[in-house]
Amino acid sequence: FRSKTDDGIFVSSVTNKVVMGSLAGNRNLEFGVKNILEEFMVEDKDLTLNPYATRTVEVEILYLDVLKTQSNLSVFHKNTDAVVIRMRGKLLNKGKVVKTVIVEESAEEVSMSTLLIDEGGKFNQQNLSSAIKKSCNALVNKLL
Repeated sequence: FRSKTDDGIFVSSVTNKVVMGSLAGNRNLEFGVKNILEEFMVEDKDLTLNPYATRTVEVEILYLDVLKTQSNLSVFHKNTDAVVIRMRGKLLNKGKVVKTVIVEESAEEVSMSTLLIDEGGKFNQQNLSSAIKKSCNALVNKLL
């Protein structure tokens, strides 16, 4: 149990500002990013999560998409799908913005085949998770 006088940090909000694609406005994405941010703060930065903390973090998910690269040579085919996420984080102290950073991270999957069989433009759950973790880690490291 934490008292109101305890210090620490608190992720006050995560807002999904993505306007296009299957994850636009997705509340589960906001919840997932908040959980990962808190995990990095506790485990990597050894901070205490406290809803009464004077230091708070606000995060906006600005962009999330799959970038596709293809190359063909005769019957050989190579696909690279990269999940790219861009987030803005603000560190506030007593309600005043102390620092603002923007991070962009990606995770990619390369598939090669001799026949072209492609679903196209879908989010690979593992790549999405990896990109979110990388961007949360970068955000925490740049803000704190």
